[in-house]
Amino acid sequence: MPARVLIVDDEANVLRGWARALRLAGYRVSTASTAQEALNLADEHPFDVTVLDFLMPSMTGIELLARLRKKVPTIRSVVISGRIDKKHTADQLTSKLREAVEADIYLHKPVSNQDLTETIEKLLGGAERSWKEFASRSVNAKSTKIKTAKNVAKELKKSLKKKD
Repeated sequence: MPARVLIVDDEANVLRGWARALRLAGYRVSTASTAQEALNLADEHPFDVTVLDFLMPSMTGIELLARLRKKVPTIRSVVISGRIDKKHTADQLTSKLREAVEADIYLHKPVSNQDLTETIEKLLGGAERSWKEFASRSVNAKSTKIKTAKNVAKELKKSLKKKD
């Protein structure tokens, strides 16, 4: 059965483009333009992967991921943003996000359909994190993770203010 992917972004064109590309790659895709819509969808379906925009109106992608992890502890994740200071490499941000909320991958926008598809293939193939490591860390994704996620989100937002 094809993997289920949840894409959350407040830009309609981004949602449509990535959803189309992932459907063509064989994934079952759901989209949400708000955090609340994503949480409602997570109540309805067990997603395998979520693709989250870092900056959204009601909460950051990191805060949303922490809440999604409470509903689906095994969900894999790709956090994407185009506004975080590029002096931070994708690898540095991936490491920081993994520590905070077990985010698997961070990508800078713009992200091509091919790069997104390849990233999800790697995640589902286990190239980014072994299942044993993932499962042991995900079991502990509780309220402390939401507090940590908020701290990471604040730190990254400060980085944005410096850039603007």
